Amino acid sequence: MPEVYEWMGARPGDIVYRHPDDRIIWGSQIIVKQNQAAILFKEGKAYDVLTPGRHFITTKNIPLITKFLSRLVGYDRTPFNAEVIFVSTSDFKGKFGGRSQTMDLAPLQFHGEYFWEVKDPSAFVMEIVGNQQIYDSTAATDYLRSFFVQTSISNLSRFKLIQVMQQLDVVSEEIEKVIYPEINRWGINLIDLKYMGVDTTPEYRDRLFWMQSGVNADKILTLKTVEKSSEHLGKSDGASLGVGMFLMPELMKQAEKSTKSSAVVTEEQAVVTCPNCGINTSPAAKFCPGCGTQMGVKPKNALKFCTNCGDKIDPGEVFCSACGVKLT
Repeated sequence: MPEVYEWMGARPGDIVYRHPDDRIIWGSQIIVKQNQAAILFKEGKAYDVLTPGRHFITTKNIPLITKFLSRLVGYDRTPFNAEVIFVSTSDFKGKFGGRSQTMDLAPLQFHGEYFWEVKDPSAFVMEIVGNQQIYDSTAATDYLRSFFVQTSISNLSRFKLIQVMQQLDVVSEEIEKVIYPEINRWGINLIDLKYMGVDTTPEYRDRLFWMQSGVNADKILTLKTVEKSSEHLGKSDGASLGVGMFLMPELMKQAEKSTKSSAVVTEEQAVVTCPNCGINTSPAAKFCPGCGTQMGVKPKNALKFCTNCGDKIDPGEVFCSACGVKLT
């Protein structure tokens, strides 16, 4: 008696189903429901794809498997062995999550979701069912989730932590561009991919906060040193719990003051002003190029020299005692 092959009890979320009876008799029927496809699968190859409707197993209705079986004597009179694989063509939503690290070696936790559909049932059965030996929906879901986790780990490492935190939508789009062609060859159309959330350790969250506040790497290192010092002193013998808390702001002020002082000194050292005529000159100059005053000494002890012959000028002289030039 001819058999009827059908995916009975299919539920929302089910992806793939293999009919338990692989002994097909000519004249049997394959019933394919809406949002389904049935593929005749034999010896690792997907043959005819049957769309929604009632299909009779005849040589005219399944030309690809017929062509393969035509090499066998009496193929049209005896049962033949082939698997009937049903695949859902509905849209599916998957979730994934894991741990990775960014380009700047920051630890990262992530989770997201993806939306997909089977566009090429034949390629899907070949790549997922045949090559991976996946014959049920749970195994297919686990395989795809694992794929998205591993792909996320490798691709998130191409971005810096601040990029992932501030531009998560852009990062999602960039990774989607990488995944789309890879998953498309499995007969799957990736509709959308989104990272719903990312996080890092408290230490790296602090670093990110300071970087966003405009603090450079050297300052972050100083603040971390101050924090560690206050924490250590707060735990020392005889110290109360509040020692570190009160010491921390003071040390930070000192670090800030030290940084500002260094900046002022640097600016002052850029030029030197002559104490006699007020002209600015290089700190490396020994004498003022405007009046000849010796530089690098206090004004009250400064020596003057004749601009004509360079002889020393004693206090009160109006004319140079060496060359007679009138002094200014």
